[in-house]
Amino acid sequence: MLNVQKSLKQQLLIWVLIPLFLVLLISSIVSYYRALHFANLAYDRSLFRVALALADQVDVQGSRVVINLPEIAKDLLEYDKDDVIYYRISAPDGTLVLGENALAIPKLLPTAGNHFYYDFNIKNQPLRVVIFSLPILNSSIKGNILVQVAETRSKREVMVKEIVEEMIIPQLLILLLAAGLIFIGIKHGLLPLQKLQDAINQRSHRDLSELATNDAPHEIQPLLISMNNLMGRVRGTMKLQQQFIADASHQMRTPIAGLQTQAELALREKDPQVIHSTLAHILSSASRLSHLLSRLLSMASVDPAAGREPRLNQLNLTTLATKVTSDFVHDARAKKIDLGLDIKTPEAKILGDDLMLREMLANLIDNAICYTPNKGIITVSVEKVADKITLSVTDNGIGIPLEERSQVFERFHRLRDNEGNGCGLGLAIVKEIVLAHNAEIEIADGLQANNHAGTGAMVIVKFNAET
Repeated sequence: MLNVQKSLKQQLLIWVLIPLFLVLLISSIVSYYRALHFANLAYDRSLFRVALALADQVDVQGSRVVINLPEIAKDLLEYDKDDVIYYRISAPDGTLVLGENALAIPKLLPTAGNHFYYDFNIKNQPLRVVIFSLPILNSSIKGNILVQVAETRSKREVMVKEIVEEMIIPQLLILLLAAGLIFIGIKHGLLPLQKLQDAINQRSHRDLSELATNDAPHEIQPLLISMNNLMGRVRGTMKLQQQFIADASHQMRTPIAGLQTQAELALREKDPQVIHSTLAHILSSASRLSHLLSRLLSMASVDPAAGREPRLNQLNLTTLATKVTSDFVHDARAKKIDLGLDIKTPEAKILGDDLMLREMLANLIDNAICYTPNKGIITVSVEKVADKITLSVTDNGIGIPLEERSQVFERFHRLRDNEGNGCGLGLAIVKEIVLAHNAEIEIADGLQANNHAGTGAMVIVKFNAET
């Protein structure tokens, strides 16, 4: 289907002119019926005067009705350059005395001395008829003499047409003049929009500053405010992206430079043991770089600036936690860590994005393994409390000091005295996923550490339960 787009100017003009044309149409209909009414009124009165003139020529002589109508008067009565005239004079018993027999007497008759008008047809010609009841006085004949005069409607139609034309043509001219003035007014009224368009077109794609709203009409100020709010969000997103790129490049520069230095040292060395040691350092640095890149890609995938919206479906958080935890059993055994599940709610239904939640829990467990010493304990728990489903990862590692618990969710923030190989992105990724699910996250003390300083850490995520 062809999509015809109209400009705002056209739509305003159309919606203003349509009511005006409707008013003109209604005015035309009203004018026609008013003109018809007054034309009938004028010609009906003229027709009645003719009937009275005929009645003046009627006389009763004995038992006979006599019409004293000279031939010249008859010719004048029947002559009309526009219409055909019919007349009939009837005796009280209804017999024709003079005139057109085809002009029938109506069933309902006027009382003595009165008259009325009605419509009739002769030879498919519409007629307007007046009937006058002339009372007979001082005669042996009793009753009323009926005088009927009829004429065709040509003069009436011409008069109606002339009246309507005289009324409608000035109204049409006024409407056209109003349309022109309205067009000019709309064009002038939309100038602020044209100025706004020009201001936007002249901007650089880097210029996301707010549009001026002071001089804008009241009606478009909400639109400008919404646009400014949108550009503010875009500015914030771009700032986050630029900050992320700057932080990522800073974090990657050091390990890459270290790899390059170690590779150059390995090339210069001839001692196999030194070369082996240097290659071991290169492998360790490459592993840390791979870990950093993996976290950067995860961060980019869940970052709101990337534009990825969570695909929310009902899922069982217990099933998800079981699968993700089992994936880290090998890593936990490498450090002789007791990684366990504490499932208190087997059917923990929530609305969530399966991939995002797997990434979130994987980061929590990976962080716990990273910061928990050998032979430590890590417990993943799922429990329903009231209308919330709580997922927690608890360890007896080095813990997170109270003063840093609000900072660990920032990108590239690493704990003081950090003994792990983290890059400072794990909890930042977790926080973004939690926000995308309208959930809550908090950090509390974990299990008491054994044989080393620290209180452990417990990261708790609370989701809305689904029934």
